[in-house]
Amino acid sequence: MDIRMSPGFNDRFAGAELSVTYSGHVTTNKQWNSPPLPSDISRLYFVEGGSGMLLCPDEEMPLEAGYVYLAPRGTPCGYYGTDSVTKLFFHIRLYLAGRDLLEGCRRPIRLPFSAERIRELTRWYFGGEPLDLLRLKAAVFDTVCRLLADPRCDLQGERSLAPAVEQAMLYVQNHLRANLTVQQVAEACFISPTSLARLFREQLGVSVARYIEDLLLTQARCRLMEEDSSVAQISEALGYCDPFYFSRRF
Repeated sequence: MDIRMSPGFNDRFAGAELSVTYSGHVTTNKQWNSPPLPSDISRLYFVEGGSGMLLCPDEEMPLEAGYVYLAPRGTPCGYYGTDSVTKLFFHIRLYLAGRDLLEGCRRPIRLPFSAERIRELTRWYFGGEPLDLLRLKAAVFDTVCRLLADPRCDLQGERSLAPAVEQAMLYVQNHLRANLTVQQVAEACFISPTSLARLFREQLGVSVARYIEDLLLTQARCRLMEEDSSVAQISEALGYCDPFYFSRRF
């Protein structure tokens, strides 16, 4: 008997981790829209019906039924529905040896994925049985691997954000308020406001203030669509002193 083993395989296997931070099945309306905005997570859309657009600073990609889409972490991606979009979605991170592989992608990617198969994944998503969960996790993992294997993903040309930019993005997301200033973010990241502004412009294509404002409006849209809170309540929760000013900005 000849047993061959890959050195360190067990540890590498254990270090390959797919995590989901947010998920759901939704049929959107015309309120579902956002400008291109960097995110600290990757988004996976299995589009079952309807149509829309996935937006990046230098391209637009149609959202169509029968496709799966990856909007990778760190790449500015926006979206809107031209009528409505029915999709199963996951916000994900894929770690290998402590690094998020999806951050290596430079642009959104789409691959054919039958609507019938998407409905099957949706049944597993709501199934609740252990076997449903395992099947769904395997299917999502396999789909992500297929997307990563696509030449457009360009993992070899992998780029990563500067630590100060990643730290600033995380700080903004964790302390998101209308009165949050660039100075406060810079101080929390131990960098000058000028240097932080330059890094944001170079790596994300937006100013720090624009990033904060776009994130506020995106958060407001999500709350209006997913919660029963009034505009005044959402305005107060996001730190706007005047709900009428918030309404005008929104």
